[in-house]
Amino acid sequence: MPENKKVIIKVDIHDDKGKRKALKAVSGLSGIESVAMDMKDQKMTIIGDIDLVCVVKKLKKWHPAILTVGPAKEDKKKEPEKKKENEDDAAKKKKKKKEEEEEEALRRWIEFHSYRGFNPFPPQQICLHPVEENPNSCVIC
Repeated sequence: MPENKKVIIKVDIHDDKGKRKALKAVSGLSGIESVAMDMKDQKMTIIGDIDLVCVVKKLKKWHPAILTVGPAKEDKKKEPEKKKENEDDAAKKKKKKKEEEEEEALRRWIEFHSYRGFNPFPPQQICLHPVEENPNSCVIC
């Protein structure tokens, strides 16, 4: 069963038109359960089984920055035995550390690939052939 995530992303949106466009762009992705936007803090909260790379790609226009990634719901269960608690705590710490490492790697990947090599005006390629090489070419003097 896919695991739901709660992601909070800071976006650069200042008006309702931009808010509508951003919500529409994100809501079209598969696996999303809910999307909420806080215009005061310019934060978007997304809950669902989502791929962060796809979300950031859709929000690229609004310069997204991932603030937090975590589980959608926190389960609180108490174990009566301390031995199981210690084992569970160790497992939780390992899992948390692994998630943090994955989150950090994802942030680095997004930062690296976000703006690297982006050239809005690619160079034009012009091909010139001298008249001497092509005797059938037309020359207007």
